[in-house]
Amino acid sequence: MSAPSKLHRLCVFLTVEDEEQLSAAIRSALPAVRFVDAAQQPETPAPTFRSSLSECAGPHVTLVDTSIVSESTFHRDDVVQHPSGRGWVYAIVGTGLASLVRSRSADDGLHNGELRASVPLGDARTAEYIRGLMLLVRNGGTSVFAVDPSTTAIARRAEGNFIAWPDAAVRFGTREAPLLTNGPTAWFTAERKKV
Repeated sequence: MSAPSKLHRLCVFLTVEDEEQLSAAIRSALPAVRFVDAAQQPETPAPTFRSSLSECAGPHVTLVDTSIVSESTFHRDDVVQHPSGRGWVYAIVGTGLASLVRSRSADDGLHNGELRASVPLGDARTAEYIRGLMLLVRNGGTSVFAVDPSTTAIARRAEGNFIAWPDAAVRFGTREAPLLTNGPTAWFTAERKKV
């Protein structure tokens, strides 16, 4: 049975250019954070820590605050042999960890990614890290507004848990052709409705 925890979640639209900006912002504001790419599993005997999202190829990346969880501690406590007996798997949430599922292209649009963390109750250091990380991601982006796919009407209020970073907002979030998506009928624009 796992320890009680609090889930934090933010849907985010990021292009490759936005990921570069996000990596730079994280390195500046949270210099102890390193990136772990689940896609490297077949290539390495254990996960390696990387300094940028651009060094990660897979759709899922874990952000490890090494001031809370060192690389050696991560390998000892959070990495286990894959159940198949080949390769390894690792924890994606928990103490000192956040998880980024990357945005992906979808029918000429951009499907949102998701930043999430499960903070163990009473873990003040991880709670502070996640608070800072979520604030950094939220502040780097812009709000998005739901678009009714049948009428193209734009919602008056921004979606609280969705953020588009600048390049995604410009390239995919126009009011005339909103291409930010969360599914076949869930479309968003980064442009406010004119009143």
